[in-house]
Amino acid sequence: MQGEHSTIHRTIKKLCICCAAVILTGIIEIYRKVRPVPESVYFCYNQSIHHIYHSLYIAVELSNIQNKYPVIVFSTSKEASHIIEAELSSIPNNVKFVKIYHPGYSRINFSINWFVFLCRIRMHKPKAVIVTDYYDNVFRQLLLKSFWIFVNHGQENREYAHPHLKDYDLMCVPGQRQVERLESRIGPLHNYVVTGYPKFDYFRYHAIEDPGLFKDSKPVIMYNPHFDVAQSSFYDKGLELLKALSACGKYNIIFMPHPDLSRTAPHLVKEALNMYNVASVIRQKINLEYMAVTDLYIADVSSSIYEWLYFDRPAVFFNSRQVDWKAQNLYPAWTVGAVVDDIPEMLEVIDHSLLFPGEFQDLRREMFMNCFYYQEEHASKNAADIILDKTGK
Repeated sequence: MQGEHSTIHRTIKKLCICCAAVILTGIIEIYRKVRPVPESVYFCYNQSIHHIYHSLYIAVELSNIQNKYPVIVFSTSKEASHIIEAELSSIPNNVKFVKIYHPGYSRINFSINWFVFLCRIRMHKPKAVIVTDYYDNVFRQLLLKSFWIFVNHGQENREYAHPHLKDYDLMCVPGQRQVERLESRIGPLHNYVVTGYPKFDYFRYHAIEDPGLFKDSKPVIMYNPHFDVAQSSFYDKGLELLKALSACGKYNIIFMPHPDLSRTAPHLVKEALNMYNVASVIRQKINLEYMAVTDLYIADVSSSIYEWLYFDRPAVFFNSRQVDWKAQNLYPAWTVGAVVDDIPEMLEVIDHSLLFPGEFQDLRREMFMNCFYYQEEHASKNAADIILDKTGK
């Protein structure tokens, strides 16, 4: 009975959205007859700030290689706007950046449905819409006709894939491994192109510089726990690990939790703020700047481990729950570094890994090559060229 009520509720909700979409679309069509806008290409960003660097450089390159279709970047979040504005002001581009203000603009928690609605009312006959969030598919429920492009916001790492990815006109994926992981979950894909990893283009626009977090030259350890309560190492032993690393006095520590962990458990994350030699990077710094100055990376299930492979330095995996990880498909990266169950062992393994950084090097390089295509080429330019070709020059 409960399942039947749930089905009825979903059906009613879908009908309400469709009716609202018809009314909204009609109002927009009338308004745009009075205030017309040219066909444009839109990039949309919400409170998921860690998505930005996966596609923003595509917008930059697309704006530089053609002028027929204006490239417009929408932001419905103060945090996202801060990152986007700083990035666009630092590199040559012809992007039009639009901040969409609303009552939740300054919050880090915001409804995906409101995000889509606010972006939708700013569009009219878009030539293409580029999104990075799995849930951005709800745009379609608002009767928005366009060429739809999905750009992955990282490597698939936890069997997290949605069948509606097949509905996009085009998917830009970083490498063949991503295709294989997605197809194992949702079946054959016929709408993708392998472009490489646009986020790595950060170093095409920016030199690697010391961000000045620490006053000495001790080895830098980064701890980057995931937000998933069921799999993250942070909720049970994360603070204990940071205290142990801080107490030993041998390292400089960057605590860089997944942005969604900072959003959902701020009271726990803030406990790390006053620890000795721990720099807490809670929000906004979601580029590769801090990874570039890190000597060793402590991970659990975050897909950022694949980005870490770019630097070819040691990784250690914190199996705080002591799961039988070899028997599951949730830990595909755990073969490229030592897997540690407790904190005393962690301290020993860190010292060993720093002393012998090449121990897992062959495995790291092999996985990196499998994950990312055309590492030496300009992934954002590749994607921009393909998008322009697919949508019509």
